[in-house]
Amino acid sequence: MISDKALQEFKEIWKEEIGTEISDEQAMEEATQLLTLFDAIYRPIKKQWSNEYDTKCERHKN
Repeated sequence: MISDKALQEFKEIWKEEIGTEISDEQAMEEATQLLTLFDAIYRPIKKQWSNEYDTKCERHKN
């Protein structure tokens, strides 16, 4: 659930970026969809994967 404060901040950002005002209901729907998208695509990289990548990059530089 999105707090009232977060919802108002979302509406302010929406107005600044899009140029229109939206209702609380529409803001809640849009914010929820945005958070759902972030949840689906954001996964922290494991330290091991980061180290392996760094090692491979170093080998290719030389």
